[in-house]
Amino acid sequence: MPPRTPPKRQRTVAGSCWQCKTRRVKCDLTSPECRRCLVSGTSCSYGKLRVRWSSKPAKGLPPGYQLDVAGSPLLRSPTSQNSLTESERKALEYFQFAVWPLFSTSFDPCPPPIRLALDCQPVLLTMCELAEAHRAHREQWSRQGTEVIPSKRLNCLTAVRKQLEGSASDTQGLSCVLLAVLLLYFLDGYIECTAQSASTGSHRVGVRAIVENLGGFSAFYDQGHQDDVHMLLSQFASTDLTRALLDDRAPCLPADIWLHIEQGTVWWEKQRYGETTLASIFHTMAEMGFYRQSLRVNSLEISTEQVRRFESVLQPRFVTFSTYHLTNETAHLVKQGGALEAMQPLAFARAFQHSALIFLYRAICGLPARHFLVQQHVQSCLECMGGIKRTSKTHNCIVFPLYVAGAHVFHPEQQGFILQKMDDIYETLRFDSLLSIRAALEELWLSPQHEGSWAQMFSRLGQDVLVL
Repeated sequence: MPPRTPPKRQRTVAGSCWQCKTRRVKCDLTSPECRRCLVSGTSCSYGKLRVRWSSKPAKGLPPGYQLDVAGSPLLRSPTSQNSLTESERKALEYFQFAVWPLFSTSFDPCPPPIRLALDCQPVLLTMCELAEAHRAHREQWSRQGTEVIPSKRLNCLTAVRKQLEGSASDTQGLSCVLLAVLLLYFLDGYIECTAQSASTGSHRVGVRAIVENLGGFSAFYDQGHQDDVHMLLSQFASTDLTRALLDDRAPCLPADIWLHIEQGTVWWEKQRYGETTLASIFHTMAEMGFYRQSLRVNSLEISTEQVRRFESVLQPRFVTFSTYHLTNETAHLVKQGGALEAMQPLAFARAFQHSALIFLYRAICGLPARHFLVQQHVQSCLECMGGIKRTSKTHNCIVFPLYVAGAHVFHPEQQGFILQKMDDIYETLRFDSLLSIRAALEELWLSPQHEGSWAQMFSRLGQDVLVL
């Protein structure tokens, strides 16, 4: 008698429930529960989505950005393994090791909000969606044209709304919603800014409303919230400010928030440049944004005294000699071969100072793009950015100075420098927003609006794109 061959396992059918897909058996697609699950007494679900992830680290990125397939101790704990699907665990690992480091200029940023994601479904869903979207852009495979995208986005928004409805007077619950909406804001503004589902402006309004409900921006920082939320809020405030200046509108947040923001964790490394900090530069930029709008609304004439004050605050300065240098002769000595490294943060801050002065002369004073005052700061801005090494994480966050200076360059060599910098940053970040900015610049250079007003120069950028 010939040996009996085991029967072949049937392939899964499209639309199978999650349990039948997992066991790789044929599902009869009966709703709400298929027959196999009904007989075995297991919970039948058609709503879960399975995403395949590659465990191979990305090539061409610094080691700190690559996925550690061993995962974190938190994600390898028995509790988290029991509560997460395999795709969710992989997504959280990718977010922690590949995405989160991109949100800070520090090589050792504060820990990501993984633990909160394990306890809060809206945070988990939005974090996994952001991770998957970034992975798709980095590996250049398309998520468009499938039914998965609107379904997953709808799941995120539904979870956020449910959490919001049950947390109207719950500070901890509102903080969870705030984190989820911030992640959606960066997902739409950085990664999927050209998608039809992008709604960066709506998320911006949502973040403002939640923060106001928590007592306001300044009070929020005094309440001792988590470092990860503080860091994301500092980036939210920065991107709102830069986009407001480009759109020639008032910032959504008051200028005074920059007096409080460095009390918590921020996306940049805190450092003083004489009497200047990056927060103080942003504070002056916000003041200029509000001043520009007051001139427009009230039809006022420009105050020379006010312009001089802005110039004085923003003008880059060198540290001067003082008695401190006599009593602490070795305090600021640069290590051998370390002069270039020591200048990286300074060049970063000065690039923002020069771009802010370009805004002052162009948007507030109304000078033409080719005016000497404008062009001297364009050239100085280019020199500062040229002094920032590609391996420095500050290099990833000079997009606003690049865009502002790039809109005001007229020589092909300068334009080539701008495009090369954009390409270098994109190779590291893989944010779709950089492609949008690059395309807007190339279109501007071929347009008569290259000689136009400040507002005309930046009118080509999509409304959902974030610039940092």
